[in-house]
Amino acid sequence: MLEDQGAVFQSTTDTEVILHLIARSTFKDPVDKIADALGQVKGAYCLVILINDTLFRGPRSQGYRPLSLGRLGDGWVIGSETCAFDLISAEYVRDIEPGEIVRIDTGGVKSFKLLPGKQSQQCVFELIYFSRPDSQVFGYSVDPGPPSVGGRWPGNILSPERIS
Repeated sequence: MLEDQGAVFQSTTDTEVILHLIARSTFKDPVDKIADALGQVKGAYCLVILINDTLFRGPRSQGYRPLSLGRLGDGWVIGSETCAFDLISAEYVRDIEPGEIVRIDTGGVKSFKLLPGKQSQQCVFELIYFSRPDSQVFGYSVDPGPPSVGGRWPGNILSPERIS
């Protein structure tokens, strides 16, 4: 479809498809252009887009992938894991919601809920494989400590009878 309209692709990445959709959008405002482009694609992604001195964050509307907003002094940061904020001494502010586009510029942070909200479909692999144990993902601690399933830790796991 885009190639039929004259788009020339330099790679095979999905990000380039989104870039072409943003560039071809008939809207004037960058937030509207991003919302228009993201409304045309399917998949699991989070984007951070820099246009001149303005940073935009755009998600898939179901919220498969997490992104969080943090504060570092007078500035703002965005991270896929809250432990990234700890590493740079930034303060976690909040999770960015599915379908929310965030604009960060010299005027601060502004949030736009332009993508239609759908039932959240969070990726379980974020909690199991991808995230560090010291992160908060989708509002949950990745490492909650001893498992609550089945009650308490069995006391005989390392007993001499089980080791032999």
